Amino acid sequence: MKKTLLILAVLLAGAGRASAAKPVWSWVSANEYYMILPLAQDLKFAAGGTETVKPWGFGLRAVGNETVSKTGGIQLQSVKADGDSFYLLELLLGMEYMTPRTQRPMRFRFGALGDLGLSDTTFFVAPVLTAGFLYTTDMAAETPKGVTFDLFYRLTDIDLDNAGRSGAATLKPAVGFKVGYVFEGFWTVKEK
Repeated sequence: MKKTLLILAVLLAGAGRASAAKPVWSWVSANEYYMILPLAQDLKFAAGGTETVKPWGFGLRAVGNETVSKTGGIQLQSVKADGDSFYLLELLLGMEYMTPRTQRPMRFRFGALGDLGLSDTTFFVAPVLTAGFLYTTDMAAETPKGVTFDLFYRLTDIDLDNAGRSGAATLKPAVGFKVGYVFEGFWTVKEK
């Protein structure tokens, strides 16, 4: 009986100590929500002729809080051509450099991304370079937080099997512009 009580007391003390243990928290990167504003791009049809299109869209991207960090996101663009619309669903993966945090609100950023996309039944891959800046709205935030303005440049053609009523076409390399907002990251329990 004494052994049972002693074991029970040890177990209860251990359970009390385990419930009093504090969880370990880990910081998750910030998220950027952005809008792709329409800038002119050339769409060359396989059947002949070129049309100027102005794609627009929106996206969500993870933003690290290190000077050099991995980044990834997803975006959707709508392109109206030849009286019809088609869409580009894109997965962006790459690296980004952001100038270190200082007492000034402006932080410049540069990135190199791989654009893995799908349009109708066409799969495409295109390298993308980005440059822009983050205007920090909360200097005390642990991760980047604020308004972003970025230029991006797609370096290669995108061959599309279905670009509206005229069928196959090639979307030529082009400059794009996006405006977004980076929301501060959040805490999560870290796995032991």
